[in-house]
Amino acid sequence: YISPDTIFVAAISFIAIGFQGRRLDVLEANASLQAHRNEPLEEDTSGLSHKMNSLRSRRKLQNEVVLDIKAMNKDSLMIKKSIKSIEARMDAMEKSLAGERVDRSLADFPFQKFGDWWVADNAMFQFPKGVVIGKKNTICEYGDAVLSVDYGWEGEAMNCPTGHGSVTFGLGNHATGDFATVTGGKFNEASGMASAVMGGRLNEVTGDSSAVIGGELNKATGTYAAVLGGDNNEAAGWSTAVTGGGNNKAYGSYSVVTGGQNNNANGDSASVTGGDSNDVKGDKSSIAGGSKNTVEEEASYSSIGGGYMNVASEQYAVVAKDSIDKAVIKRIENLEEHSPFTCDADRCVSDKKTFRFTSDIKVKGKIHQNPDHTINIGN
Repeated sequence: YISPDTIFVAAISFIAIGFQGRRLDVLEANASLQAHRNEPLEEDTSGLSHKMNSLRSRRKLQNEVVLDIKAMNKDSLMIKKSIKSIEARMDAMEKSLAGERVDRSLADFPFQKFGDWWVADNAMFQFPKGVVIGKKNTICEYGDAVLSVDYGWEGEAMNCPTGHGSVTFGLGNHATGDFATVTGGKFNEASGMASAVMGGRLNEVTGDSSAVIGGELNKATGTYAAVLGGDNNEAAGWSTAVTGGGNNKAYGSYSVVTGGQNNNANGDSASVTGGDSNDVKGDKSSIAGGSKNTVEEEASYSSIGGGYMNVASEQYAVVAKDSIDKAVIKRIENLEEHSPFTCDADRCVSDKKTFRFTSDIKVKGKIHQNPDHTINIGN
């Protein structure tokens, strides 16, 4: 920065130098004119006096010119000194201003170094775009106002918060929904708006405002749904929950499975509190435990307290104990365990073995013998 006063002084100095130079030109011109006028004088005696006077005048004029030149040289030296003084002052001002800028910049710097640590001021910091701690994922399209802590794996970053206002911690986690968070675990994804995965692995949340707390291969696909843990569980209905176990499904709205395995809560406001392979299809119905119990779809407001292979098929039904004889149950279990057939709803397929029948065989339908000696039975 150069002040207006400095510029003004420099301008006056340059004008003075020009003025003195002009004055020197005029004096030199006068001296030349005078010399021209003093041509050889007439040889007569009467002109001798005039010649002497002219010589005296020319000598006087020459002396004046010499004095003027000396004065101009002195003035020129003074002007040069003034210019050098002005330049020195300008350099000093520039250095002072540069120092002030550096001091001001350091004063505004919000960090201080203590050993190997940089410590921030006790102040709020605003990052409109986001913050990545650790490694940057070069194939991730980071959203706005995001936070990612990414240590990486084998030198490669793997977390990716693409949703606006999203957060990713852990390893290989993706937060693709706006305001979604994955705060731990690995290879989890939260794609629903305001959804969350807190830990575990290979968990997925697609429903808005839903969450998986932990476990493995769990899904929260319904809105306001939650899976607390376990594996292969799914909370698919509106405001549903699976709190643990394995391979449990809560499909009906406001339904819940609290544990066990292979249990389904399909009806609205239905619940299965444990056991294995229980299925509640009716609305506002429940199974408290046991195995292979069923509340049919038309049996709303029904309950099965436990047991094995119980069925509630009417409204307001209550099954408090096994509905079939224990001997029959044992026989069924034995057959299921040792049967050479694998059956579904339409047919049974035998093992590749030879069967011997010690009594008659009753067959419904026609028997067709094939050339390879196999038999087809059908209508």
